[in-house]
Amino acid sequence: MAHLTLYLKTHNKTGLKYLGKTTRDPYIYKGSGKRWLSHLKTHGDDVTTKILFQTNNKEEFTQVGLKYSNMWNIVESDSFANLKPENGDGGS
Repeated sequence: MAHLTLYLKTHNKTGLKYLGKTTRDPYIYKGSGKRWLSHLKTHGDDVTTKILFQTNNKEEFTQVGLKYSNMWNIVESDSFANLKPENGDGGS
C-alpha cells in the first residue's frame, strides 16, 4: 500500500486552508478539492504545506483525518476550502 500523508495547506496571501490526503509528494501535490483548486486558480499557488500525519494503515489514516476534520470543523468553517471531511476516500 502507498504511503498516506495527511497535510494542511495554507494560502499565504488569503489565509484559506485545505486539509487533504495524498500518496504523492505533498509539497508538490496541489490538492484535489474543487473550492481549493478554484481558489488557487484565482489567487495563485503561493501556499505553505504542513505534514500532519503519515501512515501505511488506511483505517488509522481515516481516524486521524476525521479527528482533524472535526476538531477544525473544516466543512462549516469559512477558514477552510473543504466541502467534506477528510476521511481518506477522496472527494472535495
